[in-house]
Amino acid sequence: MANIEKLQFPALEITGANYTAWITNMELHLDSEKILDTIKEGNKTASHEKAKAVIFLRKHLDENLTHDYARIKDPLDLWKALKERFDNQKKITLPHALDEWANLRFQDFEKVETYNSAILRIAAQLEYCGKPVTEAEMLEKTYQTFHKNHYVLQEQYRNRGYTRFSELAVALMIAEKNNELLIKNHNIRPTGTKAFPEVNATDVKNPERGNVSYRGRGRGRGYGRGRGHRFNRGNERSYNPKGRGSNTWNRSDRGKGNEAQENPTRKNENVCYRCGSKGHWSQVCRTPQHLCKLYQETIRGKAKEVNLNEHFEGTTSTYLESSDFMDDVDEATHQDN
Repeated sequence: MANIEKLQFPALEITGANYTAWITNMELHLDSEKILDTIKEGNKTASHEKAKAVIFLRKHLDENLTHDYARIKDPLDLWKALKERFDNQKKITLPHALDEWANLRFQDFEKVETYNSAILRIAAQLEYCGKPVTEAEMLEKTYQTFHKNHYVLQEQYRNRGYTRFSELAVALMIAEKNNELLIKNHNIRPTGTKAFPEVNATDVKNPERGNVSYRGRGRGRGYGRGRGHRFNRGNERSYNPKGRGSNTWNRSDRGKGNEAQENPTRKNENVCYRCGSKGHWSQVCRTPQHLCKLYQETIRGKAKEVNLNEHFEGTTSTYLESSDFMDDVDEATHQDN
């Protein structure tokens, strides 16, 4: 049955794989409890202290090991028995640790943190086996196993003159994090791409307003007649399409502007008051005069419905749109040319 009481550190495995770490933790905890002398030769500690040490030792043994040494009541005898059984781990660990050290390469690890853990573990095993590794050897092992494409970085780190491996490990970890951030920013927006510009709300609501160049027919300089003249000089000026026969410019009413903002479906479009077509001004209108006259009479309500049907044969609706005049406009334009 597993120990119900919480252990201070991992118990000794039956294979003895963690014997080195176990004896280190055991000595520290016995010393903290002031019963470390119970496992030393020639000690004269009290019986209750020996009993406390034996209980602590058995508590941190594998269940099978506890059964093997159940009759031992002296902590010194139990300590010696375990040492005779598992102290040969040095001879078993040393060849494996030397092989790992010989094949250790910095370029084989994807993360600096993983390489740091591996080299420190191997160094600890070699030190336990009586083959300690110096700081200079750990630094040289790292420099010599850089990837061949990073030989410049290897020389840069070597020229910094690190004396402790921990300093080199910290510098490598910082460089790794900076590279990851650089790659992340590049993947978000690769080279050659450009962020979308911010949309101007005023331009969206009033696409026709702005600097619109216009070349008129007249020679003079006036509204709608000068060469290269610009419509809408100010942001507050707009053309009044309702003014029949007048090319005056009116200040836009702020109240109407608020209504336009409240009604987003309303669109500002250029409508020719001569022919009713959209997309051009009356100054550049090339619709034949008779069609313009017919349109003017239609919007005044003087034309009769039957006359419109007679003029537009095949038309079933008396409601006129600017597109109804486009065919005649094209024919008239062709004849003028």
